[in-house]
Amino acid sequence: MPSLSPHSFSVKHGLAKHRLTRLGQAIILGLGSALLFTGCGGDSPTTRTNTDDGAETPETTYKLTVTSPVKLQNAVVRITDTITGKEIDQKTISSGSEISFDIKASYADGGRLLIAEISGKDNTSFYFDPAKEQMASLNMPLHAVFLMLPIENSTIVSPFTEIAYQRTLVRANNLDISNPNLSKIDINSFASANREVYSTFRVNPIKLVPAIDSLSSLSKFIIDTKDVIDPPNTTEEYLNIFYATGHIKLQQIENPSDPTPLLTFAKRASADLRDGSLDGMTLAGAGKNGTVFLENPIISQQIVNNDPTYNNRSDKKELQVALASSQKSVRESYAARLGGAENDANKDQLGGAMAALFARLNNPDAAGKDYFAKVDFVTGLHSSINENIPSVPLPRSLGAGNYKNAFGLGNIKLTKAAQKIRNSSCNEVSFSDPNAEEKDHIPEYKNIDCLIGANADGSNSGYYNAVENLVGTYTGENQCKLTIYFNGDIQLTNGQKTVSSSINRDESDSIIRLQANTQDYLLNVASAERNPPEFVQIRVTNQNVVSATAGIVNDIKAKPFPGESGLDREDLVCKNFKPVFIKP
Repeated sequence: MPSLSPHSFSVKHGLAKHRLTRLGQAIILGLGSALLFTGCGGDSPTTRTNTDDGAETPETTYKLTVTSPVKLQNAVVRITDTITGKEIDQKTISSGSEISFDIKASYADGGRLLIAEISGKDNTSFYFDPAKEQMASLNMPLHAVFLMLPIENSTIVSPFTEIAYQRTLVRANNLDISNPNLSKIDINSFASANREVYSTFRVNPIKLVPAIDSLSSLSKFIIDTKDVIDPPNTTEEYLNIFYATGHIKLQQIENPSDPTPLLTFAKRASADLRDGSLDGMTLAGAGKNGTVFLENPIISQQIVNNDPTYNNRSDKKELQVALASSQKSVRESYAARLGGAENDANKDQLGGAMAALFARLNNPDAAGKDYFAKVDFVTGLHSSINENIPSVPLPRSLGAGNYKNAFGLGNIKLTKAAQKIRNSSCNEVSFSDPNAEEKDHIPEYKNIDCLIGANADGSNSGYYNAVENLVGTYTGENQCKLTIYFNGDIQLTNGQKTVSSSINRDESDSIIRLQANTQDYLLNVASAERNPPEFVQIRVTNQNVVSATAGIVNDIKAKPFPGESGLDREDLVCKNFKPVFIKP
């Protein structure tokens, strides 16, 4: 049950949430290991003998190889445990693209999430930038979350694992990347973030690929003819490395004076995808002047999904298509910049960053170049080659666009049989359309004005996260601050007092439409188990948090879903929150 407390909320963390049982491993492997696990070798543990106060203690370790997709010079590689947040080991790559560690069995048995980081040591630290075709300063860190199993392991650290890392933090309720609580990271947030990166960029972030130490390295990387006919791993690796390089090349083309395109792309794309979509926006409170809009976005700042009728509440397929259609122009625009044709008339010619990339190769692979000349950069699909793309959670789509569900309540298409929906008082009302089955009949819809049992669990694919579009930090008058986390945890403070609660499908949690045919809502977050029952009420208009109030209801049976001004006692009132979905 959610709770309301005068103290900041805390989450208990244990080893169990990071470890996987054999059954859990089997389930996750069955659901799609291609987007979850790093490359693995044989089951070959190493046993070492350490001396501690004269006593010999056998210690089993497993080899971990950390790789970079580009050559590194004088780069520091760190391995961190997510449970304790402590560094396990650290080594330096003097010159090369990989390094190995011996990881203790205690960090691998049962499966455990670790973090690999590659960073610069000083001004002698460099990496090869394929867009600049030269070594560049390694002046920002890159991270990767990976699952360490009790076998020989490999993981890659790249701009795309950095994007996935930052999205993983958000999904695990870390809105401040400068000081994250790594123990909150779990297997669901990690796996979902990787799928989102793949569905956006057409790059599998954890796919191991040969390292690039010069542009000629790409000329040696080709699609085998047999793989074009029946493409297994070789084609996937080819597409992964060329799509990845294409996104980075686009950064360099549009910002020719940038000395580190690879790192700049990682920084800009990570900031953008922290909200789950490549849409020119980030989390509430983290963008320009406290809005969601980024200062220097990859995608133009004009894609705001504030229409809940696009949410996958009913008529699922139809609504997902509608949401995808609403983002068509920005998706096509970025695809054209990346390398896709504007339309079918010139589709046989490469354009954008991919064309520039192939033009720089001395001996471009003919089959690969032909592939990119014919692939649809909007959908990521080829007319004749099926690359067996792993499925992604709909309505996430390949490419740019805002595919988050808008906060609020949509409508329902009526049928001939009576359907029950809730009105603004949260009472059930029956509606029907007697002509629903007649030919050429225009469907009738009714607004849903109340939803009880609001859900904020983004880890269950059977539910959508009702508050995902609101995740972030909001500031108001009198030092008021409201933080909404990805899993529905909320904190409301006025500088002196803090209250907290959580949206978890409790029957007392509710979303109520305050005015007919508007996007003006009251979100009730209840702690009905308290005596007297406690609530945090959040007023949201057009995706913007307007106010928040914490207080009690004396009789929950009489007022199970209190409306605006429905609290019997108001303990903390915050008003005039700064709008985040209005451009500054």
